[in-house]
Amino acid sequence: MSVIKDYTENELLQSMKAENEEAFVSFYLSYGSLVSNYITKYVKSSALAEDLCQEIFLKIWETRAQMVEVRALRPWLFTLTRNHTFNFLKRAAVDHTAKAEILRNYQQSHQNVEDALLTRDYQEYIDSVLSTLPLRTREVFRMCREQQRTYDEVAAELGISRNAVKKHMVRSMKVLKGSVEKDLGISLPVLMALVFYS
Repeated sequence: MSVIKDYTENELLQSMKAENEEAFVSFYLSYGSLVSNYITKYVKSSALAEDLCQEIFLKIWETRAQMVEVRALRPWLFTLTRNHTFNFLKRAAVDHTAKAEILRNYQQSHQNVEDALLTRDYQEYIDSVLSTLPLRTREVFRMCREQQRTYDEVAAELGISRNAVKKHMVRSMKVLKGSVEKDLGISLPVLMALVFYS
């Protein structure tokens, strides 16, 4: 059985640039669990996180020729991990199977205090963004999203037209979308799913 050599971060980077397979194995052993744990925070499933982790390291090996441009290994790896994870979450927003998997695992872990705090933080973030909008717009958003009521139901209760409800929602969602993508780096549908539909 071969023994994997210990590498410094710089040695790992240089060896991987030289397409050294042993260095890649050492790289995976050194960072695999960190990457998987990072992903788990977002997808709420250790099994799903492990799958995404494998995809990331496979992608790194398959595109190793591009590593000549990498200057700092660890920051590069976690930027790559973050982007890959958020791209998955964005796809999940329109892929019902993937979305259902995330929500199912999120619901299973929702009793965990850390998860509850994260959801509360997201809710507070949404509230802070909405606070910049007119009162009626905030009211319509909360009725439609937090109470999950239809446009017709909201229009009837508030005594406004369905089209007015739609305009308020378009306005609030537009503001939220820009803020969420800029501040959190995820898509608005994913945030809505985690906060309001879990």
